[in-house]
Amino acid sequence: MADIVSAVINKAVDIGANMILEESHRLYWLREDVGWLEREMKHMQAYLENAEVKKLTNPNVVSLIKDIRELVHDVEDILDIYCYQVELDKSNDLLKRMPTCFLPYGWNSSMFSREIEKIRKRVEGIDSDRTRYGVVNDISSTDDVLHVDDSIIIGFEQDIKELKSKLEEYPFVSIVGMAGLGKTTLAKKVFKDIKDGFDFCVSVSVSQEPNITSLVRDIASQVGLQKNKQEENLEANLYSFLQGKRYVVFLDDIWNTEAWDNLKGCFPSVSVSASRIIITSRNSGVGRYIGGEKSLHELHLFDDSKSWELFTKLIMPANTEFDSVLEMIGRQIVQKCGGVPLAIVVIVGMLRERGMSEFSWNGVLHSIGENASDECSQILGLSYSDLPIFLKPCFLYFGNFPEDYEFSASKVIRLWMAEKFFLRVGRDWEPEDVGADYISKLEARNLIQVVRRGCDGRVKKFRIHDLLHSLCVNVGREIDFLNTDGHLESSSPKRVRRLSIPCRGIAENKKLIFQMTRLRALFHFELDKEVEIKCLGSMLGRFKLLQVLKISVYLHVVNIPFQIRSLSHLNYLEIYSEAQVQIPLSIRVLKNLRTLDLRGCQDETLSAIDCSDLKSSWSLKFTNLRKLGLNFSTPENVEVLCGPEPISKKLESLRCWGSSDVRITKSVSLAKYERLMKLEIWWVEMQQLPELPPSLIQLTLEWINLIEDPMKILKNLPKLEILHLNERSYIGRKMDCSGADGFPQLEILELRYLPYLEELIEQEEMGMPKLRQLIIEYCSRLWRIPERLQQLQMEN
Repeated sequence: MADIVSAVINKAVDIGANMILEESHRLYWLREDVGWLEREMKHMQAYLENAEVKKLTNPNVVSLIKDIRELVHDVEDILDIYCYQVELDKSNDLLKRMPTCFLPYGWNSSMFSREIEKIRKRVEGIDSDRTRYGVVNDISSTDDVLHVDDSIIIGFEQDIKELKSKLEEYPFVSIVGMAGLGKTTLAKKVFKDIKDGFDFCVSVSVSQEPNITSLVRDIASQVGLQKNKQEENLEANLYSFLQGKRYVVFLDDIWNTEAWDNLKGCFPSVSVSASRIIITSRNSGVGRYIGGEKSLHELHLFDDSKSWELFTKLIMPANTEFDSVLEMIGRQIVQKCGGVPLAIVVIVGMLRERGMSEFSWNGVLHSIGENASDECSQILGLSYSDLPIFLKPCFLYFGNFPEDYEFSASKVIRLWMAEKFFLRVGRDWEPEDVGADYISKLEARNLIQVVRRGCDGRVKKFRIHDLLHSLCVNVGREIDFLNTDGHLESSSPKRVRRLSIPCRGIAENKKLIFQMTRLRALFHFELDKEVEIKCLGSMLGRFKLLQVLKISVYLHVVNIPFQIRSLSHLNYLEIYSEAQVQIPLSIRVLKNLRTLDLRGCQDETLSAIDCSDLKSSWSLKFTNLRKLGLNFSTPENVEVLCGPEPISKKLESLRCWGSSDVRITKSVSLAKYERLMKLEIWWVEMQQLPELPPSLIQLTLEWINLIEDPMKILKNLPKLEILHLNERSYIGRKMDCSGADGFPQLEILELRYLPYLEELIEQEEMGMPKLRQLIIEYCSRLWRIPERLQQLQMEN
């Protein structure tokens, strides 16, 4: 509960620093009120930490926690409503010349002060109660730790052998067992090991309430079905495409037979084509229905030996031994995990955070309790309680999304920023850096599962386990942090702060949602009816405090309701649709809007947004820009990119493209972009390679028709790890890979569609000491390849 106070404290700090100080001579009492709120909220945060512990032994403390929670929410409402109005009044030139006692400027500030007086009286009552119950200010902090290697597969060696053997004989394999046993981890490992032996490989997560159309479309995209065949008769077209081909499909987390019945029509007979289908399910009946009795592979709880092996390999460095006292405590902790691998992994994350001491391990042991009816659930709950205050709202935020959702780290960070979950940062740290650090901390505690990393090693995509997702939802509902459409009846509508609607329509819950006037974030993942859009429009006028709106719309034409203009606090707007989205011109009045995400929408969507009242784009300073896509068909864009000053000194990723008739005859320098890590250039004819910064990690070139051998320059880039030289990136005959010091960090080299390339030369000792993957395709004239590269190509 203490975590929800963080955002309120941040708001108070921002207001005090950015708004009130500017007018301190006119509204000094507002500055004092906001400062008092900030201090008081910090006390409440501390009291809540202590109260959470005491509520187990003193039921009266539960009522105190509820009072504090309601107080914090009311304070947030006051800050959002009145301070925003004062800010609007300040921007009015006429009101600036009026005394502050005149209406409406002074009226809003006076109303704010009256509300603060009411809060003061409630705080006095809470102070009295918390003193009586012995609740004190008691907050401690923890240090950072390194992440445990998530690639380790422990305890499943025999299972892997049996599954691979079964897949040689049977077309279906069904891995079944209770949640937390590692079904997905095991299936992913087997799938990864065998997929190269098939023409096509597909991996999708089905989940409890699947959107079958989206799943089939995802499968079609993964196998490369043409876009025009994904519009109509998708299932039949997919079936026809896969006919006669060998494929392996991994369907993760199937809950019922109905999901399989809706999907199986996409797949031709697996027995005829020697294809394979791997599924995971908590229900052995589902596995039996899909693949028969012989397909079943049931996972069981780990025994004491496997549990201890998993624990020790995760917690201890290789070739080290336990202190005898720590081993005794550790074995007791492992015993309480009940043989559930997920519980062991999570508890290891907690122990690593606390350090290798008898005192800290005993604390974890005793926190689990002696009489827990469901020790795994209690351990997961303890992992949340053990989080630092600033991480708790970030973790709970995952409950706003559907089960098995694949998160984009950059989007999650922007959502956290919109909700003001970050404390003010210093000069050397940007909010994006803080967000990435928070995600790393959650990874270190094994609370997220990394799907993909960026070229800089940061987490790019991730998921969370179903059990942890349930924890986020349950805790979030309990403290009025979030709610989902399945539990609206049990909620007080005016207390709901965040609402997630995964698949049901908002129309059927219109009366309840209409009362949610304090809503801060609305997530709707499946708007598929025109009536739903109209219903949303009628509601938007009620959500005056909304900061986040994220919707997915599945209609041919999408008209965003004009009522969106009333969302004066809106900071983040994301609209996903594969259609053209009509956005009203009134969106320009949203002064607080920081993120407008229209990815997936047709190109016409952006052109419909009238920005004629803005200055020329290049006259603005993009001081914090990190990712940029630039069309080189416009000469001015090339001039700006290559000008004396960088567009942004913080630029990390750059994509440049043109068309078949775009040629650049002068030299291009990108060396001034000192933080650039990822660069893509395609469909831009160049006489020579651009001057590149030494920070570059990943480079992709395509259709730039270089005449000079690019390897002469690229081999000297000290951090280059991934190099893609694709279609007609180079039109010369020879490529020189010589040089013992060349390409010191290169791991992946890809040469595709280079029709004139004949020789890869190795005149002296060749570098590339870390090269592990070489891909050479459609280089029809290439006849000479150094022996080491030949061997690596065969291994790949």
